[in-house]
Amino acid sequence: MWIETTNVQVLLASLESGLTTTALFAGPNTHLAEDWRTVGRFETVRLDERDERGGVLFSAADDDEQNETAVGISCAVASPEDVHDVARLAGVEPLVLVDCRPREYRDGTGGGDDAAAGEAPADAWRIIPAENLVAAYGRAPESQLFFFADSCEDARAVLEALNVGVDGVVLRTEDPGEARALAKYISAAAGGGVDAPPPPNADAGASSPKSSPRLDMALAAVTRVEVVGVGDRVCVDCTSAFQPGEGLLVGSFARGLFLAHSECLSSFGYVDPRPFRVNAGPVCSYVLLPGGRAGYLSELRAGDEVLCVASDGTWSTKTVGRVKIERRQMVLVEATLVDGDCENTVDDDDEFRVDALCVDTPEGLKRATTYSVLLQNAETVRLVGDAETGDAVSVSAMRVGDGVLVHRLAGGRHTGIEIAEEGWEER
Repeated sequence: MWIETTNVQVLLASLESGLTTTALFAGPNTHLAEDWRTVGRFETVRLDERDERGGVLFSAADDDEQNETAVGISCAVASPEDVHDVARLAGVEPLVLVDCRPREYRDGTGGGDDAAAGEAPADAWRIIPAENLVAAYGRAPESQLFFFADSCEDARAVLEALNVGVDGVVLRTEDPGEARALAKYISAAAGGGVDAPPPPNADAGASSPKSSPRLDMALAAVTRVEVVGVGDRVCVDCTSAFQPGEGLLVGSFARGLFLAHSECLSSFGYVDPRPFRVNAGPVCSYVLLPGGRAGYLSELRAGDEVLCVASDGTWSTKTVGRVKIERRQMVLVEATLVDGDCENTVDDDDEFRVDALCVDTPEGLKRATTYSVLLQNAETVRLVGDAETGDAVSVSAMRVGDGVLVHRLAGGRHTGIEIAEEGWEER
């Protein structure tokens, strides 16, 4: 990530949020690089604009302008022909920075109010050029593809193009809030960082398909299966399909969530599979969200993001396309997991806590914690029980002693965020 700005507060926000330590300066603004040295330590890239079609990017070792090195080129894209021309540079130039903003919006020489504000017109094409160029540069790993972006939203669009994204973004803004928003998005997308911590209990030694930490999944033994009446059940329909072994982490207690399988499996002809759907339980249940937050199913809306988790703990994000809430019969599933040394679990009134008991094992006294989830009582609603195969068991056929996967969380939750609070309990 780079930034281009004439507002020193944007540079400060970028440095403080961890967004970037590289700033791009072009044309008459190159003097700002020296003026801002007292703000903090950052690297500079200079754009020498040759004409309306682009320019050359220079980087100086230790900011020595007398020892600059050309590191790439900038290219304006305003037509399909421009896209084809830039695509031909894949494998030729080490770095290509694409600017989809028309010339008059870059220098303020035309275009009315939008140009004065430095914003590209709404009809300026960005997404399709980004997708076409991501495809072209994907075959040329020796070349890096960067895009200018005028906002966090623009940056996100090109970073998610073809679900692969460009190699880098130059955020061109005068608003420090845009820099902070982009830093937060990058942090959440990576599964960790300053503004959005990774999901709790992540195993940093493994990686998911997106090079993110792997969630710890533990096998718990089912101790109770009971029909408990009717409730408002939530189906979460996402904009992309789940694979076998994948689903959402849901549960009644913040201390641990169950992996509810999607409806991508066969129902033996009774109903068609719905690979985009997870029948996730009642409106009061927790669901794990990107950035380690837990939200209520009742709060999900179209356009929100949820955490798609596989049985081996790898994960990615999915976008919610629709939420369906209907009255359905519910079944309560409780499972117990021996998950630590036995500590003092006796309250002042000498009664054991419901969620944690001491049990006698071959290794001595150990702590056994109970986890709970409510789900619709239906054959198509399943909990994942095998981390290796991703096999799932239907709640309608579940029996005491069956194994189910649980992702354990630490502490309580306040507005979905983990907190450390004494005396906290759920049951």
